[in-house]
Amino acid sequence: MAGAGLLVILILMLSACGRPGAAQTQTGQPGSVQAAPAATDEAVPARHNRASFPVQTSEGGQVSVAVTWSGPATGLVFDVAMNTHSVNLDGYNLKQLAVLRTDQGQEVRPSGWETSGGGHHRAGTLIFPDEGRDGRPVLGAEVHAVTLVIRDVAGVPERSFQWTW
Repeated sequence: MAGAGLLVILILMLSACGRPGAAQTQTGQPGSVQAAPAATDEAVPARHNRASFPVQTSEGGQVSVAVTWSGPATGLVFDVAMNTHSVNLDGYNLKQLAVLRTDQGQEVRPSGWETSGGGHHRAGTLIFPDEGRDGRPVLGAEVHAVTLVIRDVAGVPERSFQWTW
C-alpha cells in the first residue's frame, strides 16, 4: 500500500513539473492552502479515494507542498510531496518540522517520515502515532477535524492543512 501512495505522489510531482498549476491551485500568498481538483476514482487506489479529502497544496517561498490524507479510517498517514525549481529540499526533515493538532486541542509529533527523491522534488509518507503522550487516542470519537502544520520550509514560517469530517 505504501508503494501506491508513493506512486500517487510521483504522479503529482511529474505533473507539477510538466505544466504549472496542473496538480495544484496557486493563490500567490505565501503559505496559503487550497484544495486541488480531485482525481477520478478510477485513477486513484481505493485507499486514496479523495472524494471527501482532496489533495491540499501550499505555495510559498518558491516551494509547493502537496498533502494527501485518505481520512480517519486509514489512520494518521499523510502523503507529502514538495516541489521547486530553485531550492534544495534535502535538508527538510518533516519528522522535526511537522505537528498534528486535533479540534480537541491534542497535539502530536510524527513518529516517522519515510521519504524518497531529493534535490528539487521530494516525496514521502508522514506517519503520526495513534495515541498521544497521555495515552488518549488522537482520533477519538469527539474529534472531527485535524490540522497538519509544517513549519519553516523555504522561509514560510507555517503551512497549515486542515481536514474536517
